[in-house]
Amino acid sequence: MSEDKLVTARYEREPDSVAGPFYVVKDICIICGLPPETAPHNITWDSESQRSSCSACPNHCRVERQPETPEEIEQMIQAAWGSCVDAVRYCGNDPHILARFRELGIERLCDAL
Repeated sequence: MSEDKLVTARYEREPDSVAGPFYVVKDICIICGLPPETAPHNITWDSESQRSSCSACPNHCRVERQPETPEEIEQMIQAAWGSCVDAVRYCGNDPHILARFRELGIERLCDAL
């Protein structure tokens, strides 16, 4: 991935996510399963359940690793596009990534736009 300069994120990210341009908005994930399925090398479930009814159930997804290859970047963009609650966002300014978000009509998920 190119050297992405970050803009100020519009939303607070899940605290167990790694730093970087892609993030999951805190307290918005509804555990739909699409982002971890779409970008399995980068988005995973949290490891600490806080639900009293299910100790093995996740609470949210998170960005465990920022994308490093063009394929992983595309998977992250697809995860953002498919997220039914707009939980996956991008706060970088890479022109190619921003263009891809625009191409898909999901520029609302880019904090730089």
